[in-house]
Formats: sequence, structure tokens, C-alpha cells
Amino acid sequence: MAVQPDPEIPIDEGASVLKTAGGVVFIPALVSAVICVGLIRSGFPAFFFLVPLGFMAYGYNLVSVWVSALGSVLMNGILAWGLALSSTDTFKYPWADMLYFTCMIAVFTWIVAPPFKKFGFLRISLAYRFMAGSVIGALLLWFIIEATQDGFEAFLRSQGEMLSSLYAASAGTDVVQRSLMEQYVTPESVINLIGSVMFRGGGVASCAVVFLLSRQISLVFTRLIRRISIQEHIGSFHAASGFIWALSFSLLGVLAGTWASIIPLEILAWNMITICAILYLVQGGGILWYFLSRKDLSPVMRTIITIPIIILIFSPGINAAVLGLLILLGIAENWVPFRAPKSDRPSSTPGM
Repeated sequence: MAVQPDPEIPIDEGASVLKTAGGVVFIPALVSAVICVGLIRSGFPAFFFLVPLGFMAYGYNLVSVWVSALGSVLMNGILAWGLALSSTDTFKYPWADMLYFTCMIAVFTWIVAPPFKKFGFLRISLAYRFMAGSVIGALLLWFIIEATQDGFEAFLRSQGEMLSSLYAASAGTDVVQRSLMEQYVTPESVINLIGSVMFRGGGVASCAVVFLLSRQISLVFTRLIRRISIQEHIGSFHAASGFIWALSFSLLGVLAGTWASIIPLEILAWNMITICAILYLVQGGGILWYFLSRKDLSPVMRTIITIPIIILIFSPGINAAVLGLLILLGIAENWVPFRAPKSDRPSSTPGM
């Protein structure tokens, strides 16, 4: 049976329900911390190392999730220095490992379990916490890349060599196509492409994806394990009106930076475009959710409409067009009130 939210539990604009009362549950907090550290050292599953903290936030309470976050940071620090002392050749930058882990843990815990919500000037909505956290994560990645340049270049080179070999292999027996692939899709070109995308919004977008997926997966585990259903929706989210101007000036900034070869201006503009695009994507999704949740829409019709939309979103190639349409829908709401409530009252004008 789903647990009903406590009336005193603060609701973050309909996006999350978080218990602020209660003592620390030490055993779940410790297990969550151990899983976080274990996941970050496990290869591909490291992508989900933040999920245990989301589970602690929604399944338990505010204090417990921050205790778990602190415990995971301490464990990871001890493990990082231990690995550095035992293997100096393969683990050269323990401080970078500790800095990345600590900052990502702190930022995500702030996103899902913000303290100080009673102070008005510190109350930031969930969507804006996501974006602020993504920017912080991207800045952190850039700093680590610059500080550990040789290690990062080695990583990019290995990825570039792998991707270029895959592209060359995809040409099959076509000699001409294979020759063109080997000539133009080189490790150096792949490295330049990866670096360019990362600095021009890719870092912000990747952090946003990590935070969003971690939160959504943690909500699923909370429902399955703790039997707590978090009533959430994005139907009420509206991006601040000033973001349309930020988007417009950022587009001009990209054009000016490219034309005048001002790389810092171009990078800044692309990152601002990415931030605006994500916010308008959320707003577009909110509009879609608003129409699908209308009371005059039958459950059968809602299912018939929802299933094709989900299929389109997860279809490679097509999903880019769908997400682009949602972004345009969110932008269009600056002029068209898609979610304005309909009035059933008679018109105040006689005869109308």
C-alpha cells in the first residue's frame, strides 16, 4: 500500500515529497554509502553511483541521506588514498578522484534533499537545482580535465582509437569507404570532436542526464522496496520568462563567437543554450503531461496516446526530433498559454 504524504512534509512544487523529521537510520545509511563507493569503482555501473542517495532521500529522511553522503565521502577518500599508495602508476590523481566524488555526492544530495528550505532566499525549485547542479558538475569536470591533462588525453586517445576502429570496421569490404574512414575518422579528429562537444554544452547535458536518471531510478527503488509512492509531476513547471532573452542572446553569441573566432564567447553561449534547452524541454514535457492528465481524457485514450509517445522518445534518431518538438513547445508557451485553465462561467458581456 502506498504511503500517504504527511501534511507537514514540504512539497517542492509538486515535484518531490521529503520527510524532514525523524532520527538517523544508521544501517540503511551505512549500506547506501558502501553501495555508492562500490558502484563508483565498478566500471559501467559507476554511472548509477548516486542512486543509493536518492533512495535514502525519498525512502527515509533528510538527516539520514546527508549522513549517508558524508559516510560515502569518507569511505571513498580512504579507498582513494589506499589505491594511490599501493599503485602509483595506475592511480596518479587521488585528489581528483576524491574531489569529483565529493562534489557530485554533495550536489546530488542537495538536489534531492535540500536543507535550509525554511529560508526563503535559499528556496530553489527542483528544476533549477538540477540545472545549477549540472553547471557545477560541468565546471568540476573542466577543472579536473585541465588539472590532469595528460591523464585525460590518454583516456580520450583510447576512446578515439576505439571509435575510429569501429567506424573503419563498419565500412566492411568497401575499399573506397574504408579508405575515407581511415583518412578522416582518425583518433585525433575523434578526440577534437569529443573535447569540442564536452566544452560546448556536452558537459552540462551529461551531468543533467546523470542527475535525472539517478533520481528517477531511485524513485522506482523507493516504490518497490519501501512501498512509498512519491506523488510527483512536472505539469506546473514554468521556466522564468527571462530565459527566452538568454536563449536569444546566446544564439547571437554563438554566431558572433564563431565569426570572430572568440572561443570563450562561443563556449559560454553554447552552454547557455544547453541550459535553456533543458529547461524548455522540461516545460514542454510539463505541457504534454498537463494535456494527458486532463479529467476529460479517458484512461483508454490516455494510454493510446502515451504508448506511441514513449516509443518515439526511445527510438534512436526519431527521439531527437521529438525532444526538439518538446523544446519548441516549451518556448512557444512564452506567447501561447497552453496550460491556462478553462473558465466554465458565463461571459460577463451580455449576449456573448
